[in-house]
Amino acid sequence: MAMECGRLGNLLWDGGSTFDAWLNICSTKIAELLLTIPHSWAQAGLPSAIVVQFVHLCIGWWSGYTTNLLYLEYKKVAQKRDPHRFDNHTIQLHEVLGGLMGKWWERVSLFFNIGTLGTIATVEILASSNLDKRTWALIFGGIFSLSVFTPSAQNYRAWSFLGVIATIYTAFYLIIAGIVHKEIPDVNRPFSPREFSEYFIPMTNFIALGTEAIPVEIMDAMWKPEEYKLPWLFGMVYTGLVSLIPTMSLFWRFGDKLLKQANAIALLPKSIFRDAAVILLLLHQARALEKPPLIWNVCEQFVVFGIFTLPIYLIFEKLFKVHNSPSFGKRILVRVPVFLVIWVAALAFPFFGLSTPISVALFATWGQHILPCSAYIFTFWKRASEASIVDKHFCLLRWETILSINLGIVLWMLFMSGFGLWANIVAIANQVHQVGLFTKCYNCKRG
Repeated sequence: MAMECGRLGNLLWDGGSTFDAWLNICSTKIAELLLTIPHSWAQAGLPSAIVVQFVHLCIGWWSGYTTNLLYLEYKKVAQKRDPHRFDNHTIQLHEVLGGLMGKWWERVSLFFNIGTLGTIATVEILASSNLDKRTWALIFGGIFSLSVFTPSAQNYRAWSFLGVIATIYTAFYLIIAGIVHKEIPDVNRPFSPREFSEYFIPMTNFIALGTEAIPVEIMDAMWKPEEYKLPWLFGMVYTGLVSLIPTMSLFWRFGDKLLKQANAIALLPKSIFRDAAVILLLLHQARALEKPPLIWNVCEQFVVFGIFTLPIYLIFEKLFKVHNSPSFGKRILVRVPVFLVIWVAALAFPFFGLSTPISVALFATWGQHILPCSAYIFTFWKRASEASIVDKHFCLLRWETILSINLGIVLWMLFMSGFGLWANIVAIANQVHQVGLFTKCYNCKRG
């Protein structure tokens, strides 16, 4: 009996296959974006939205594959020096860039990765800020502290599987609901943005579709990380399908009504199918209701909070030299202060709804796109004349082509991060003017 329970536990929690990597990629990428992408389409206009979304999915695939090549190169070089270097050790992006390029690259990458992951983790606590934040943020924070007991990325198989089921069901529901919903009179379908700044606000959503916040942690949890390019490619295809088709259905039905409602599911009538989509997304990640039941909030936010705080815990375990310790208790002692800092930040700065776009525009574009593409150029520049290396990485592409693509991504992301940051700062200023600063209940209606 004990043996059967052990096998069931391994089946649910321990995974390092290509399929597990795909589950982790899909579960950390799409979720709440299913409900906000339709609003982004209405802001950007139909033609531009489709093109930009497709472009960023392609950029995301290229950047992710480039990161995998850098990871494999770093691991090969490091293991030649010390074959036992990575025993009980989780490799992270800043170590890859630092090992290949030097300490400054490691420090810069570490800054942007902590910024991305720390902001996302803080947002998960702030997801309760439409209630009394002083009370609920304390309660949720206490529950989320349990995340310090999750050892590695291989222990999220069951949660990631739930996430994929949730997004597939919700995507089909949104497609069908958009088709069968009664026709709305005088609906206008925006084909262009209303103003210049509004065009760049939704760009952070499109960038997020092609961005993976923890790529190296996912590939390092694989038994065969050299196969990462396959789940990453299919993850991009999955993300494109479950975001593009439902959004098209809702955009065609509601048109400019989406401009006034960032949460697309709120435009649909209540039904058992809508409730099922809400519950599944809540259990996974997204806040699909204004005031969902407490237990739903706890479940969904705990999953995402745990996934995105894990890399931060690992960083500080390495800083205090307990990451390779056989005593998991020592690692927990290091993790607790890190969690407390995130918890205090959530209590002090209750800007729910504003942190995510700033995180993407400022941190994710650099940490997951600009730095890896730049590092690839510098790492393989000296060996560009060796055709075998280039062919092995990107079949049928010459070095000049690869160089041009990487430089193009760097310049494009610099442009998008700059204008995206500016547009969202303007949006923040407008929201602060309407709602106020540091209120007890940040997103509640006044009066």
